[in-house]
Amino acid sequence: MSVITSVTGFAAFGVLVRTYALGLQKRPLFSNPSTHVAAAAVFGAAGYFINSALERQNSLIEGKKDLLLKNRERAEEIAKQQAAL
Repeated sequence: MSVITSVTGFAAFGVLVRTYALGLQKRPLFSNPSTHVAAAAVFGAAGYFINSALERQNSLIEGKKDLLLKNRERAEEIAKQQAAL
């Protein structure tokens, strides 16, 4: 998922949540649009943070995977050397 998709998706969800909350309270939905902007900004920031966390986790997983593959190759070489003796 790209950064733009995450941020805009979460921002849209924030506006939806704010509109839903105002609807539950039976208040005018768009009387104060700055609250919608604030909700979009907060949820957009959360989307950016989640996207960054996913990218960091994926890079760590790739690093661990490479390390495990190298260790497996080294263990197989050692096992072949011991079997040849």
